[in-house]
Amino acid sequence: LFGERVLLFMEHPRLVLGEPARFLAHFSVLATGEPVRSGRVVLEIGSETLAVDAPKRDGLFIPEGALSEPGRLRARLTVTSAQATETLDLGEIIVHPSPEDARAAALADAAEEPAGSVPFLMEQQWKIKLLLARAGPAQLTRRLSVPARVIAAEGASALVSAPVPGRLLPPESGLLVRSGERVEAGQEIAWIEPPLTAADAAQLAALALEWDLKQFAFDQAVTAAAPRLRFAESEHERMAQLLPNGLATQQQLDQAERDLAVAQGAMSSALSASVALEQLQSRRADSAAVHADGTLRVVVHAPIAGMAVATGRVLGESVEAGDPLLRVVDGTRLWIEGRVSEFDIDQLSAAPQAVASFPALPARRISVGGRTDGRMILFGPEVDALSRTLVLTYELPNPEGDVRLGMLADLEIAVDRADAGVAIPYEAVIMEQGLPTAYVMLGGELFQRRDLVLGLRDGELVEIRSGVQSGEHVATMGAAMIRMAALSPASFGHGHEH
Repeated sequence: LFGERVLLFMEHPRLVLGEPARFLAHFSVLATGEPVRSGRVVLEIGSETLAVDAPKRDGLFIPEGALSEPGRLRARLTVTSAQATETLDLGEIIVHPSPEDARAAALADAAEEPAGSVPFLMEQQWKIKLLLARAGPAQLTRRLSVPARVIAAEGASALVSAPVPGRLLPPESGLLVRSGERVEAGQEIAWIEPPLTAADAAQLAALALEWDLKQFAFDQAVTAAAPRLRFAESEHERMAQLLPNGLATQQQLDQAERDLAVAQGAMSSALSASVALEQLQSRRADSAAVHADGTLRVVVHAPIAGMAVATGRVLGESVEAGDPLLRVVDGTRLWIEGRVSEFDIDQLSAAPQAVASFPALPARRISVGGRTDGRMILFGPEVDALSRTLVLTYELPNPEGDVRLGMLADLEIAVDRADAGVAIPYEAVIMEQGLPTAYVMLGGELFQRRDLVLGLRDGELVEIRSGVQSGEHVATMGAAMIRMAALSPASFGHGHEH
Protein backbone atom coordinates (compact mmCIF):
# COMPACT_ATOMS: atom_id res chain seq x y z
CA LEU A 1 0.00 0.00 0.00
CA PHE A 2 1.42 3.36 -1.10
CA GLY A 3 0.97 6.39 1.10
CA GLU A 4 2.27 9.89 0.48
CA ARG A 5 5.50 9.32 2.40
CA VAL A 6 5.81 5.57 3.09
CA LEU A 7 5.30 2.22 1.38
CA LEU A 8 3.69 -0.47 3.54
CA PHE A 9 4.04 -4.18 2.80
CA MET A 10 2.19 -6.18 5.48
CA GLU A 11 1.92 -9.94 5.86
CA HIS A 12 -0.38 -11.76 8.28
CA PRO A 13 -2.11 -15.14 8.55
CA ARG A 14 -5.81 -15.68 7.93
CA LEU A 15 -7.37 -14.07 10.97
CA VAL A 16 -9.54 -16.24 13.23
CA LEU A 17 -11.77 -15.01 16.04
CA GLY A 18 -9.95 -15.18 19.38
CA GLU A 19 -6.67 -16.60 18.01
CA PRO A 20 -3.39 -14.67 18.41
CA ALA A 21 -2.02 -13.18 15.20
CA ARG A 22 1.21 -11.45 14.16
CA PHE A 23 1.21 -8.63 11.61
CA LEU A 24 4.57 -8.21 9.81
CA ALA A 25 4.54 -4.55 8.74
CA HIS A 26 7.46 -3.50 6.52
CA PHE A 27 7.90 0.24 5.99
CA SER A 28 10.00 1.99 3.32
CA VAL A 29 10.49 5.75 3.01
CA LEU A 30 9.36 6.53 -0.55
CA ALA A 31 11.66 9.51 -1.02
CA THR A 32 14.88 7.65 -0.10
CA GLY A 33 14.19 3.92 -0.43
CA GLU A 34 15.41 3.39 3.13
CA PRO A 35 13.66 1.39 5.88
CA VAL A 36 11.89 3.15 8.75
CA ARG A 37 14.40 2.53 11.53
CA SER A 38 12.57 3.83 14.60
CA GLY A 39 9.21 4.97 15.87
CA ARG A 40 5.80 3.59 16.88
CA VAL A 41 3.14 1.72 14.94
CA VAL A 42 -0.56 1.50 15.88
CA LEU A 43 -2.84 -0.96 14.03
CA GLU A 44 -6.61 -0.46 14.44
CA ILE A 45 -8.97 -3.27 13.31
CA GLY A 46 -12.59 -2.64 14.15
CA SER A 47 -12.66 -1.77 17.85
CA GLU A 48 -9.31 -3.44 18.56
CA THR A 49 -6.02 -1.56 18.80
CA LEU A 50 -2.63 -3.28 18.50
CA ALA A 51 0.50 -1.20 19.05
CA VAL A 52 4.27 -1.66 19.05
CA ASP A 53 6.74 0.96 20.30
CA ALA A 54 9.83 -0.02 18.29
CA PRO A 55 10.75 -2.06 15.24
CA LYS A 56 12.05 -5.58 15.61
CA ARG A 57 14.74 -4.55 13.16
CA ASP A 58 15.13 -1.80 10.61
CA GLY A 59 11.94 -1.49 8.59
CA LEU A 60 9.97 -4.25 10.35
CA PHE A 61 7.28 -3.63 13.01
CA ILE A 62 5.26 -6.57 14.43
CA PRO A 63 1.97 -5.68 16.18
CA GLU A 64 0.46 -8.77 17.84
CA GLY A 65 -2.86 -9.70 19.44
CA ALA A 66 -6.14 -11.59 19.22
CA LEU A 67 -9.30 -10.13 17.69
CA SER A 68 -12.62 -10.41 19.52
CA GLU A 69 -14.98 -9.44 16.67
CA PRO A 70 -15.65 -11.51 13.50
CA GLY A 71 -16.58 -10.21 10.04
CA ARG A 72 -15.30 -7.57 7.64
CA LEU A 73 -13.75 -4.87 9.79
CA ARG A 74 -12.36 -1.49 8.73
CA ALA A 75 -8.66 -1.17 9.49
CA ARG A 76 -6.03 1.52 9.47
CA LEU A 77 -2.38 1.73 10.48
CA THR A 78 -0.42 4.71 11.78
CA VAL A 79 3.38 4.96 11.78
CA THR A 80 5.03 7.74 13.77
CA SER A 81 8.76 8.19 13.17
CA ALA A 82 11.40 10.88 12.77
CA GLN A 83 11.72 9.71 9.16
CA ALA A 84 8.03 9.82 8.28
CA THR A 85 4.63 10.02 9.96
CA GLU A 86 1.51 8.81 8.16
CA THR A 87 -1.84 7.05 8.63
CA LEU A 88 -2.80 4.47 5.99
CA ASP A 89 -6.33 3.22 5.30
CA LEU A 90 -6.13 -0.58 4.96
CA GLY A 91 -9.72 -1.01 3.81
CA GLU A 92 -11.51 -4.10 5.12
CA ILE A 93 -9.81 -7.00 6.87
CA ILE A 94 -11.72 -10.31 7.31
CA VAL A 95 -11.80 -12.02 10.71
CA HIS A 96 -13.08 -15.61 10.23
CA PRO A 97 -15.35 -17.12 12.90
CA SER A 98 -13.47 -20.49 12.87
CA PRO A 99 -10.25 -22.13 11.62
CA GLU A 100 -12.29 -24.13 9.11
CA ASP A 101 -13.67 -20.96 7.49
CA ALA A 102 -10.12 -19.55 7.30
CA ARG A 103 -8.78 -22.71 5.56
CA ALA A 104 -11.65 -22.74 3.09
CA ALA A 105 -11.06 -19.08 2.21
CA ALA A 106 -7.36 -19.74 1.77
CA LEU A 107 -8.00 -22.60 -0.67
CA ALA A 108 -10.48 -20.49 -2.63
CA ASP A 109 -8.02 -17.61 -2.97
CA ALA A 110 -5.02 -19.75 -3.92
CA ALA A 111 -3.51 -18.64 -7.23
CA GLU A 112 -0.28 -19.04 -9.16
CA GLU A 113 2.19 -16.21 -9.42
CA PRO A 114 1.87 -14.16 -12.63
CA ALA A 115 4.18 -15.00 -15.54
CA GLY A 116 7.47 -13.13 -15.51
CA SER A 117 7.25 -12.33 -11.79
CA VAL A 118 10.47 -11.72 -9.86
CA PRO A 119 10.69 -12.03 -6.04
CA PHE A 120 12.75 -9.25 -4.49
CA LEU A 121 12.72 -9.03 -0.70
CA MET A 122 12.21 -5.80 1.22
CA GLU A 123 15.62 -6.30 2.85
CA GLN A 124 17.17 -6.38 -0.64
CA GLN A 125 15.24 -3.26 -1.65
CA TRP A 126 16.47 -1.40 1.42
CA LYS A 127 20.06 -2.45 0.79
CA ILE A 128 20.11 -0.83 -2.68
CA LYS A 129 17.70 1.98 -1.67
CA LEU A 130 15.24 1.03 -4.38
CA LEU A 131 13.07 3.89 -5.63
CA LEU A 132 9.67 3.62 -7.30
CA ALA A 133 7.66 5.91 -9.57
CA ARG A 134 3.95 5.93 -10.30
CA ALA A 135 2.96 5.70 -13.95
CA GLY A 136 0.38 8.27 -14.96
CA PRO A 137 -0.68 10.89 -17.49
CA ALA A 138 1.65 13.74 -18.34
CA GLN A 139 1.98 16.57 -20.82
CA LEU A 140 5.14 15.99 -22.82
CA THR A 141 6.94 18.19 -25.31
CA ARG A 142 8.17 16.84 -28.62
CA ARG A 143 11.65 18.20 -29.17
CA LEU A 144 14.02 18.53 -32.08
CA SER A 145 17.59 17.72 -31.04
CA VAL A 146 20.34 19.67 -32.83
CA PRO A 147 24.11 19.99 -32.25
CA ALA A 148 25.25 23.11 -30.43
CA ARG A 149 28.26 24.75 -28.81
CA VAL A 150 28.85 27.21 -25.98
CA ILE A 151 30.19 30.61 -27.02
CA ALA A 152 30.92 33.88 -25.23
CA ALA A 153 28.07 36.35 -25.09
CA GLU A 154 28.52 39.58 -26.96
CA GLY A 155 30.44 41.96 -24.72
CA ALA A 156 31.53 39.14 -22.38
CA SER A 157 34.96 38.60 -23.94
CA ALA A 158 37.51 41.33 -24.60
CA LEU A 159 41.03 41.29 -26.04
CA VAL A 160 43.20 43.96 -24.39
CA SER A 161 45.91 45.31 -26.70
CA ALA A 162 48.75 47.81 -26.28
CA PRO A 163 47.50 51.31 -27.21
CA VAL A 164 51.04 52.56 -27.96
CA PRO A 165 54.46 50.97 -28.49
CA GLY A 166 56.79 50.90 -25.53
CA ARG A 167 58.04 49.04 -22.46
CA LEU A 168 55.52 47.05 -20.37
CA LEU A 169 55.45 48.13 -16.72
CA PRO A 170 53.29 47.04 -13.76
CA PRO A 171 50.34 49.10 -12.50
CA GLU A 172 50.43 50.84 -9.14
CA SER A 173 49.75 47.50 -7.40
CA GLY A 174 53.24 46.43 -8.53
CA LEU A 175 52.22 43.18 -10.29
CA LEU A 176 51.00 42.34 -13.77
CA VAL A 177 47.67 40.52 -13.97
CA ARG A 178 48.15 36.78 -14.53
CA SER A 179 45.96 34.09 -16.09
CA GLY A 180 43.23 32.91 -13.75
CA GLU A 181 43.01 36.17 -11.79
CA ARG A 182 39.79 38.13 -11.72
CA VAL A 183 39.78 41.74 -12.85
CA GLU A 184 37.12 44.43 -12.52
CA ALA A 185 35.94 46.80 -15.21
CA GLY A 186 38.20 49.88 -15.29
CA GLN A 187 40.94 48.22 -13.22
CA GLU A 188 44.51 49.26 -14.05
CA ILE A 189 46.25 46.17 -15.42
CA ALA A 190 49.49 47.63 -16.83
CA TRP A 191 51.44 50.74 -17.80
CA ILE A 192 53.30 51.26 -21.05
CA GLU A 193 56.29 53.56 -21.25
CA PRO A 194 56.66 54.85 -24.82
CA PRO A 195 60.23 55.59 -26.05
CA LEU A 196 60.98 59.34 -25.86
CA THR A 197 63.74 61.41 -27.45
CA ALA A 198 65.43 64.29 -25.59
CA ALA A 199 63.23 66.73 -27.51
CA ASP A 200 60.09 64.79 -26.54
CA ALA A 201 61.14 64.81 -22.88
CA ALA A 202 61.82 68.59 -22.99
CA GLN A 203 58.44 69.20 -24.60
CA LEU A 204 56.69 67.09 -21.96
CA ALA A 205 58.51 68.97 -19.19
CA ALA A 206 57.50 72.31 -20.72
CA LEU A 207 53.91 71.11 -21.04
CA ALA A 208 53.88 70.03 -17.41
CA LEU A 209 55.23 73.44 -16.38
CA GLU A 210 52.55 75.16 -18.48
CA TRP A 211 49.83 73.15 -16.74
CA ASP A 212 51.30 74.09 -13.34
CA LEU A 213 51.39 77.79 -14.26
CA LYS A 214 47.80 77.69 -15.44
CA GLN A 215 46.71 76.03 -12.24
CA PHE A 216 48.62 78.70 -10.20
CA ALA A 217 46.98 81.52 -12.17
CA PHE A 218 43.49 80.10 -11.64
CA ASP A 219 44.16 79.62 -7.94
CA GLN A 220 45.34 83.26 -7.68
CA ALA A 221 42.18 84.43 -9.43
CA VAL A 222 40.03 82.60 -6.88
CA THR A 223 42.12 84.05 -4.02
CA ALA A 224 41.76 87.61 -5.36
CA ALA A 225 38.02 87.32 -6.01
CA ALA A 226 37.21 86.14 -2.51
CA PRO A 227 37.80 89.42 -0.56
CA ARG A 228 36.05 91.51 -3.25
CA LEU A 229 33.01 89.24 -2.97
CA ARG A 230 32.97 89.51 0.84
CA PHE A 231 33.19 93.35 0.65
CA ALA A 232 30.36 93.53 -1.93
CA GLU A 233 28.13 91.28 0.22
CA SER A 234 28.81 93.40 3.32
CA GLU A 235 28.16 96.71 1.47
CA HIS A 236 24.89 95.41 -0.01
CA GLU A 237 23.68 94.28 3.40
CA ARG A 238 24.61 97.69 4.95
CA MET A 239 22.73 99.67 2.27
CA ALA A 240 19.69 97.42 2.63
CA GLN A 241 19.57 98.26 6.38
CA LEU A 242 20.13 102.05 5.96
CA LEU A 243 17.51 102.64 3.25
CA PRO A 244 14.37 102.12 5.46
CA ASN A 245 15.71 104.73 7.92
CA GLY A 246 16.37 107.34 5.23
CA LEU A 247 20.14 107.12 5.73
CA ALA A 248 20.77 105.81 2.20
CA THR A 249 19.17 106.35 -1.19
CA GLN A 250 17.68 103.81 -3.58
CA GLN A 251 20.39 104.69 -6.06
CA GLN A 252 23.08 103.66 -3.55
CA LEU A 253 21.33 100.31 -2.91
CA ASP A 254 21.06 99.62 -6.65
CA GLN A 255 24.77 100.35 -7.07
CA ALA A 256 25.58 97.95 -4.19
CA GLU A 257 23.50 95.22 -5.88
CA ARG A 258 25.37 95.76 -9.18
CA ASP A 259 28.73 95.56 -7.38
CA LEU A 260 27.64 92.32 -5.65
CA ALA A 261 26.56 90.77 -8.96
CA VAL A 262 29.93 91.66 -10.54
CA ALA A 263 31.85 90.15 -7.58
CA GLN A 264 29.77 86.97 -7.66
CA GLY A 265 30.37 86.62 -11.42
CA ALA A 266 34.11 87.02 -11.00
CA MET A 267 34.23 84.37 -8.26
CA SER A 268 32.07 81.96 -10.30
CA SER A 269 34.28 82.35 -13.37
CA ALA A 270 37.47 81.78 -11.37
CA LEU A 271 36.05 78.64 -9.69
CA SER A 272 34.71 77.22 -12.98
CA ALA A 273 38.05 77.67 -14.70
CA SER A 274 39.90 76.00 -11.83
CA VAL A 275 37.50 73.02 -11.73
CA ALA A 276 37.65 72.58 -15.52
CA LEU A 277 41.45 72.48 -15.42
CA GLU A 278 41.38 69.88 -12.62
CA GLN A 279 38.95 67.68 -14.59
CA LEU A 280 41.07 67.92 -17.72
CA GLN A 281 44.18 67.01 -15.75
CA SER A 282 42.29 64.08 -14.21
CA ARG A 283 41.29 62.76 -17.63
CA ARG A 284 44.89 63.08 -18.77
CA ALA A 285 46.03 61.20 -15.68
CA ASP A 286 43.56 58.37 -16.45
CA SER A 287 45.36 57.65 -19.71
CA ALA A 288 48.88 58.95 -19.15
CA ALA A 289 51.14 60.49 -16.55
CA VAL A 290 54.44 62.37 -16.72
CA HIS A 291 56.80 61.23 -13.99
CA ALA A 292 59.49 63.24 -12.24
CA ASP A 293 62.19 61.69 -14.42
CA GLY A 294 60.46 63.08 -17.52
CA THR A 295 59.09 59.74 -18.76
CA LEU A 296 55.56 59.29 -20.06
CA ARG A 297 53.54 56.26 -18.96
CA VAL A 298 50.26 55.25 -20.61
CA VAL A 299 47.82 53.28 -18.44
CA VAL A 300 45.93 50.20 -19.72
CA HIS A 301 42.49 49.46 -18.18
CA ALA A 302 40.39 46.29 -18.16
CA PRO A 303 37.35 47.02 -20.37
CA ILE A 304 35.07 44.48 -18.63
CA ALA A 305 34.98 42.42 -15.44
CA GLY A 306 35.93 38.75 -15.66
CA MET A 307 38.80 36.30 -15.58
CA ALA A 308 42.12 37.09 -17.22
CA VAL A 309 43.35 34.45 -19.67
CA ALA A 310 46.24 34.11 -22.12
CA THR A 311 48.45 36.80 -20.63
CA GLY A 312 51.97 35.52 -21.29
CA ARG A 313 53.67 38.91 -20.92
CA VAL A 314 56.61 39.77 -18.65
CA LEU A 315 57.70 43.01 -16.99
CA GLY A 316 59.98 45.19 -19.09
CA GLU A 317 58.99 43.49 -22.34
CA SER A 318 58.78 45.73 -25.41
CA VAL A 319 55.43 45.73 -27.16
CA GLU A 320 54.15 47.31 -30.33
CA ALA A 321 50.87 49.17 -30.70
CA GLY A 322 48.11 46.58 -31.15
CA ASP A 323 50.04 43.69 -29.56
CA PRO A 324 47.66 41.54 -27.39
CA LEU A 325 48.38 41.82 -23.68
CA LEU A 326 45.65 39.56 -22.30
CA ARG A 327 42.03 38.47 -22.80
CA VAL A 328 39.26 38.98 -20.26
CA VAL A 329 36.33 36.52 -20.23
CA ASP A 330 33.13 36.84 -18.21
CA GLY A 331 32.07 33.19 -17.76
CA THR A 332 28.78 34.05 -16.07
CA ARG A 333 27.43 35.38 -19.38
CA LEU A 334 27.30 32.62 -21.97
CA TRP A 335 25.40 31.91 -25.15
CA ILE A 336 24.59 28.53 -26.67
CA GLU A 337 24.49 28.36 -30.45
CA GLY A 338 22.61 25.53 -32.19
CA ARG A 339 22.25 24.75 -35.87
CA VAL A 340 18.93 23.59 -37.30
CA SER A 341 18.63 21.93 -40.69
CA GLU A 342 16.76 24.06 -43.20
CA PHE A 343 14.34 21.12 -43.66
CA ASP A 344 13.28 21.37 -39.97
CA ILE A 345 12.80 25.14 -39.81
CA ASP A 346 9.07 24.92 -40.58
CA GLN A 347 8.54 22.95 -37.34
CA LEU A 348 9.76 25.82 -35.15
CA SER A 349 7.80 28.68 -33.64
CA ALA A 350 9.12 32.23 -33.66
CA ALA A 351 10.86 31.87 -30.25
CA PRO A 352 10.90 28.19 -29.24
CA GLN A 353 11.79 27.09 -25.72
CA ALA A 354 14.68 24.62 -25.50
CA VAL A 355 16.71 22.45 -23.14
CA ALA A 356 20.51 22.38 -23.30
CA SER A 357 22.46 19.26 -22.32
CA PHE A 358 26.19 18.58 -22.40
CA PRO A 359 28.07 15.31 -23.11
CA ALA A 360 30.74 16.37 -20.59
CA LEU A 361 28.12 17.10 -17.89
CA PRO A 362 25.61 14.21 -18.08
CA ALA A 363 23.63 15.39 -15.05
CA ARG A 364 23.32 19.00 -16.26
CA ARG A 365 20.19 20.02 -18.20
CA ILE A 366 19.40 23.72 -18.49
CA SER A 367 16.14 25.17 -19.73
CA VAL A 368 16.61 28.18 -22.00
CA GLY A 369 14.25 30.53 -23.75
CA GLY A 370 11.48 30.35 -21.12
CA ARG A 371 9.92 33.06 -19.01
CA THR A 372 12.23 32.72 -16.02
CA ASP A 373 15.48 31.60 -17.64
CA GLY A 374 17.80 32.69 -20.42
CA ARG A 375 16.05 34.44 -23.29
CA MET A 376 16.33 33.68 -26.97
CA ILE A 377 18.95 35.94 -28.58
CA LEU A 378 18.84 35.16 -32.29
CA PHE A 379 16.64 33.27 -34.74
CA GLY A 380 19.02 33.33 -37.70
CA PRO A 381 17.83 35.28 -40.74
CA GLU A 382 19.73 33.18 -43.30
CA VAL A 383 20.71 29.57 -44.05
CA ASP A 384 24.42 28.80 -44.26
CA ALA A 385 25.29 27.96 -47.86
CA LEU A 386 27.67 25.10 -46.95
CA SER A 387 26.00 23.37 -43.99
CA ARG A 388 22.41 24.19 -45.02
CA THR A 389 21.65 25.07 -41.40
CA LEU A 390 20.13 28.00 -39.57
CA VAL A 391 21.67 29.40 -36.36
CA LEU A 392 19.59 29.64 -33.16
CA THR A 393 21.24 31.38 -30.21
CA TYR A 394 20.03 31.40 -26.59
CA GLU A 395 21.26 33.07 -23.44
CA LEU A 396 22.60 30.39 -21.09
CA PRO A 397 22.29 30.87 -17.30
CA ASN A 398 25.56 29.75 -15.70
CA PRO A 399 25.55 30.88 -12.05
CA GLU A 400 27.63 27.90 -10.87
CA GLY A 401 30.21 28.39 -13.60
CA ASP A 402 30.41 24.68 -14.48
CA VAL A 403 29.57 25.23 -18.15
CA ARG A 404 32.68 26.31 -20.05
CA LEU A 405 33.26 28.24 -23.25
CA GLY A 406 33.65 26.00 -26.28
CA MET A 407 31.82 23.00 -24.77
CA LEU A 408 29.87 20.77 -27.13
CA ALA A 409 26.17 20.58 -26.38
CA ASP A 410 22.82 19.29 -27.59
CA LEU A 411 19.94 21.70 -27.94
CA GLU A 412 16.51 20.07 -27.60
CA ILE A 413 14.14 22.58 -29.17
CA ALA A 414 10.44 22.43 -28.35
CA VAL A 415 8.33 21.66 -31.44
CA ASP A 416 4.88 20.85 -30.02
CA ARG A 417 3.14 19.43 -26.96
CA ALA A 418 1.29 16.13 -26.54
CA ASP A 419 -0.80 14.59 -23.76
CA ALA A 420 0.56 11.16 -22.83
CA GLY A 421 -1.93 8.80 -21.17
CA VAL A 422 0.90 6.95 -19.40
CA ALA A 423 4.40 8.25 -18.74
CA ILE A 424 7.22 7.00 -16.51
CA PRO A 425 10.76 8.22 -15.75
CA TYR A 426 13.14 7.17 -18.51
CA GLU A 427 15.41 5.88 -15.73
CA ALA A 428 12.92 3.03 -15.23
CA VAL A 429 13.49 1.72 -18.77
CA ILE A 430 15.94 -1.21 -18.90
CA MET A 431 17.21 -2.34 -22.29
CA GLU A 432 17.25 -6.14 -22.59
CA GLN A 433 18.59 -7.55 -25.85
CA GLY A 434 17.91 -4.20 -27.46
CA LEU A 435 14.28 -4.05 -26.33
CA PRO A 436 12.89 -1.68 -23.66
CA THR A 437 11.52 -3.27 -20.48
CA ALA A 438 10.46 -2.17 -17.02
CA TYR A 439 9.83 -3.86 -13.68
CA VAL A 440 6.41 -3.23 -12.15
CA MET A 441 5.76 -3.83 -8.44
CA LEU A 442 2.86 -6.30 -8.09
CA GLY A 443 3.24 -6.66 -4.32
CA GLY A 444 5.72 -5.47 -1.73
CA GLU A 445 8.20 -8.21 -2.61
CA LEU A 446 7.03 -9.23 -6.07
CA PHE A 447 7.85 -7.53 -9.37
CA GLN A 448 6.94 -8.35 -12.96
CA ARG A 449 8.99 -7.79 -16.08
CA ARG A 450 7.07 -5.90 -18.78
CA ASP A 451 7.98 -5.36 -22.42
CA LEU A 452 7.38 -1.76 -23.40
CA VAL A 453 6.36 0.16 -26.47
CA LEU A 454 7.81 3.64 -26.05
CA GLY A 455 6.43 6.86 -27.44
CA LEU A 456 7.52 10.45 -27.09
CA ARG A 457 10.45 11.17 -24.79
CA ASP A 458 10.74 14.55 -23.08
CA GLY A 459 13.83 14.86 -20.93
CA GLU A 460 13.47 12.56 -17.93
CA LEU A 461 9.98 11.31 -18.88
CA VAL A 462 8.95 8.90 -21.63
CA GLU A 463 5.51 8.01 -22.96
CA ILE A 464 4.46 4.35 -22.56
CA ARG A 465 2.12 3.19 -25.30
CA SER A 466 2.05 -0.41 -24.10
CA GLY A 467 3.36 -2.41 -21.16
CA VAL A 468 2.48 -0.33 -18.09
CA GLN A 469 -0.91 0.91 -16.92
CA SER A 470 -1.64 4.24 -15.28
CA GLY A 471 -1.42 3.92 -11.50
CA GLU A 472 1.13 1.09 -11.49
CA HIS A 473 4.50 1.59 -9.83
CA VAL A 474 7.77 0.92 -11.65
CA ALA A 475 11.26 0.54 -10.24
CA THR A 476 13.58 3.42 -11.15
CA MET A 477 16.87 3.60 -9.24
CA GLY A 478 17.82 -0.03 -8.56
CA ALA A 479 15.81 -1.55 -11.42
CA ALA A 480 18.98 -3.16 -12.80
CA MET A 481 19.33 -5.18 -9.58
CA ILE A 482 15.82 -6.58 -10.03
CA ARG A 483 16.82 -7.63 -13.54
CA MET A 484 19.83 -9.44 -12.08
CA ALA A 485 17.51 -11.18 -9.60
CA ALA A 486 15.34 -12.31 -12.52
CA LEU A 487 18.37 -13.74 -14.34
CA SER A 488 19.78 -15.48 -11.24
CA PRO A 489 17.01 -15.89 -8.62
CA ALA A 490 19.01 -18.33 -6.51
CA SER A 491 21.66 -15.71 -5.71
CA PHE A 492 19.02 -13.42 -4.23
CA GLY A 493 17.43 -16.09 -1.98
CA HIS A 494 13.80 -16.96 -1.34
CA GLY A 495 11.70 -15.85 1.60
CA HIS A 496 12.90 -14.48 4.91
CA GLU A 497 12.55 -15.21 8.59
CA HIS A 498 10.90 -12.86 11.08
